[in-house]
Amino acid sequence: MLMEKEFSRRSFLGRVAAGAGVAAASPMALALANLSANRLDSSVSAGRSAYEASGPTPSSEVPGLLTDERFRIGAQFRMKQFIQKGADPQAAEAIFRSLPNLDAQPWADAWSRLAEPLERRGAELEAQGQHSQAIQAYQKASFYYGIAKFPVINHPAKKAAYKKCIETYLKAAKYFDPPMERVTIPFEGSQIVGYLRLPRGASRPPVVIATGGVDVYKEERDTTDILDAGMAAFNTDMPGNGECPLWYTPDAGRFYSAIIDYLLTRDDLDAKRLGIIGRSYGGYWGGKMAYVESKRIKAAVQWGGPTHYTFQEEWLRRVNEDKLYLWSLLDSMIYANHVNSYEELLQQAPTMSLKTEGWFDKPAAPILAMNGAKDGWVSIQDLYILLESGDPKAARVYPEGGHMGDPGAGKLAMAFLKGKLA
Repeated sequence: MLMEKEFSRRSFLGRVAAGAGVAAASPMALALANLSANRLDSSVSAGRSAYEASGPTPSSEVPGLLTDERFRIGAQFRMKQFIQKGADPQAAEAIFRSLPNLDAQPWADAWSRLAEPLERRGAELEAQGQHSQAIQAYQKASFYYGIAKFPVINHPAKKAAYKKCIETYLKAAKYFDPPMERVTIPFEGSQIVGYLRLPRGASRPPVVIATGGVDVYKEERDTTDILDAGMAAFNTDMPGNGECPLWYTPDAGRFYSAIIDYLLTRDDLDAKRLGIIGRSYGGYWGGKMAYVESKRIKAAVQWGGPTHYTFQEEWLRRVNEDKLYLWSLLDSMIYANHVNSYEELLQQAPTMSLKTEGWFDKPAAPILAMNGAKDGWVSIQDLYILLESGDPKAARVYPEGGHMGDPGAGKLAMAFLKGKLA
């Protein structure tokens, strides 16, 4: 029976946007690389100046995120991560030094101020017909709006930032090559939203559903690796994430089944050669759907996702002590799982276990499982238990790797999918 709170996810998001709060991987390569044009450089400088002019200023009396011991470890990690993905180093450091805490409104405002001049510049370039530079400006703006909503949209300010993240992404996507199609699929009184791209020159290519994780939404997920491997990509938010109409509950796999139903109607795809790749907290769906849709899915990648142990109280209490995530990772799980408290999460999370549901001994599509042995957010035991029963699986463990193992794992995933779907 459909749970009321699960069915009403889209109306819930609308209430958040209206002001009713709740308890509380990488952008397109084209957008984050080669921002060398002078006009875009000036927009980046304008964004930095706008932040410095209107944002909070560092104070020697009030420690910022980089110096306050409550936040320092996670702040250093996140600042480095954001800069590696394309954030302006000076502006990013200024934000992390000036914000005294992780309150949602100041966080969203600070990063949105970096996005706004880039969004305006994108409109100017688009009006001038300079579409390649407009793409870069819009996508960079979307990137900053994505940080503004990070890690999850559990506050009106972050919901508003995510709306801008979508808007600017779609403005850039008009000029993507190969083209991107925004697909909407009617679903249980709401709709599924996905971004479909086909590799240029391919005739009825195989298709891969890309999804997950808990804090990376579809606008931030680069699917060019799938396209470069000769496969089409259907990029969508996982349950409890972005625009997905369902929450992260045991029966939410029907969301992906509906996507498969739709893809099989497309004459330009060979959806009988269908794969799925789930990353991080969304890796759960990469693994689970290999069982749920064992006859229609031909290859599945479970990359850094939970299956059993991560959902248990012992692991959740350990994660509660983590400082690297910066926010509490459990707050992101509380949002995605649509519960109201840590105590409720301790009760609900174990119901997600593939072991408890009895999936491990059932037939499964070919699975590749990958993660780092030193992952502090998702237990490596979730990978090992996946291998212990049922059909044989492929696996790669990175002994010194943390969450998701190693950046090179992406190439391994593409080789696996291409080999199974070719």
